Amino acid sequence: MDRYILFLINGCDNKFMDHIMISLSSTATWMLMLLVTIYIISKDRQISQSLPMLFGIALCILFADQITSTLIKPYFQRLRPSLEPDIMYSLRVVAGRGGGYSFPSSHAANVFAIATYLSLIFRHRITTISLYVWATLVGISRIYLAMHYPSDVLCGALIGMGIGAAVYYIGTYIVKRYCPTSHKFYSSAFTRSGFATTDMYLLLATMSITLLWIVF
Repeated sequence: MDRYILFLINGCDNKFMDHIMISLSSTATWMLMLLVTIYIISKDRQISQSLPMLFGIALCILFADQITSTLIKPYFQRLRPSLEPDIMYSLRVVAGRGGGYSFPSSHAANVFAIATYLSLIFRHRITTISLYVWATLVGISRIYLAMHYPSDVLCGALIGMGIGAAVYYIGTYIVKRYCPTSHKFYSSAFTRSGFATTDMYLLLATMSITLLWIVF
């Protein structure tokens, strides 16, 4: 089943899709979204409030990347599909064959860790859905480019979600213990965690513009 889904996704022989998937997979493509996220977190908050959130994003990336790349991949030593001798020449390789090991996907772990963490930080339904759609598209791009099996992406996503949730809840516990706050937000102008809904729409607009830029 793993290889069947891999060939199904990788077999879309379309130059237009090649361009889209390469762009989705590139970290540089999403830098504007990251900068806007940093701006939203920092703009109306004191350093004592914004810095732990920004530190949390960094921790999500650090833990997701190191746990998958340094601890798990060397243990399982699963070759990437593009490097697997019995199937490598049956796959379409449009962005190089890559290096290192395949299981689990560090890309998937990273984006799902960020998506989970930001969803818990922002507490805004449409933003949460959009973040997970973004993470899923990145994961699919790794399969399309023959860099990972579907199971690599699925396990990477689960690891990432676990890391994102752990960083959020542990960080929240520490912040509440040492910097308690009793603020609650009930106005429709704010999310449940106190971010302006207009800022959420700014982030959504940035994601949409980035996707349009990828497509066109």
